[in-house]
Amino acid sequence: MKLNDVHVVILSSIKWDFLWQRHQIIAEYLAQYTDVTFVETTGLRNPNFLKAIERVNRGLNRSKIQNRLSAKIDDLKIIPPFVLPPTLKIFRLVNKGLFIPTLAKKIKQSSNKPIVFISYLPTSSALQLIHELNPAKVVYDCVLNFEMFPGIPKDMRTTENQLISKSDLLIVDSVHLYKKHRDKHEKIAKIPAAVHFENFHSIYDVKTRSENPLIATYFGGIDLYRIDWAIIEGLLDKGVVVKLIGPAAEGIPIQHEKLIHQHAVSHEALPNVLKDSDVFILPYKITEFTKGTFPAKLFECFATGKPIVATALPDLVLFEDLIEIGENVDAFTEKVLKAIESDYEKRTMERLKIAKENSWDSRCDIYKQHLELLVCEHYQREDEIISSKIGVNV
Repeated sequence: MKLNDVHVVILSSIKWDFLWQRHQIIAEYLAQYTDVTFVETTGLRNPNFLKAIERVNRGLNRSKIQNRLSAKIDDLKIIPPFVLPPTLKIFRLVNKGLFIPTLAKKIKQSSNKPIVFISYLPTSSALQLIHELNPAKVVYDCVLNFEMFPGIPKDMRTTENQLISKSDLLIVDSVHLYKKHRDKHEKIAKIPAAVHFENFHSIYDVKTRSENPLIATYFGGIDLYRIDWAIIEGLLDKGVVVKLIGPAAEGIPIQHEKLIHQHAVSHEALPNVLKDSDVFILPYKITEFTKGTFPAKLFECFATGKPIVATALPDLVLFEDLIEIGENVDAFTEKVLKAIESDYEKRTMERLKIAKENSWDSRCDIYKQHLELLVCEHYQREDEIISSKIGVNV
């Protein structure tokens, strides 16, 4: 049996038109082989008023969003769900009695094939949806240390463990998450983020040093609980131009003439926006939450050939021979100031080599192979059940 014998349903932790990452990349890839339904995030925390209005609007206008976002992908359906966040007891009751069954019905209308359910959310909403869909196989793709996520439901550890126990396969993307969960499931695979190499390598020959001042760039999600803003301030105090590229839902807590914020750009256009950067920075706070982070942009930075300065996240320390690690504000700032002169060709070539080896094509192939094994297990089990009923050995 092959992947096209099942309907892949992905419960995402992000919206389809958020920063382009594994959720959308894997969905698009799998849609080449079978029916895929991408369910946008059902929520994790209570949204503010504007976010709540946006979520309601997306839920009410799902058909327009589907037409706009997936016009070129025949076998991919995108559903912005009308579901309350799993934070309050009353919200969960309404979800269980009304919104989740309605969502499940809509998902089932997309395809009549057996469902392989991939969840990026370990919430009560995910568990309720699994109950309603009764999928043939369940996969938990864990890309965050959810129990340490700010503002999440108090029972997140419990619901995450329940999801793991219901899963036929557990996927993680970081060393920290692998160590945390490896004893909870017999089938666990580490599949980190990757890179569309040619896209980001296209700026490799662009100048590697701007005129003064130095330009240090971070791209990705911008928030108050992951970014170490003391590092940003330290760079600005030394005259470094800091470019932050990406959505900042909580705003930028620093105002400075050398701080440039550019909202999210398309993944295709991103390399061109990055080409004037002298050095990339990964200025993450080191907390129990961020320790579970494998920066999705790491191999994208590698593919450009430009130097990188990062804080000591567990997955980044693994590459300390190829990037600079700043243990504190002063050390980070000093390494940024010396990043270009301290980098050298052999180091750059090794980063490029690793980036090539970590392409999204190869990563998605591995992902697909894992799913195909689950599909084979499902149909083999179905054959065994049928054979036992008619008294035939298989």
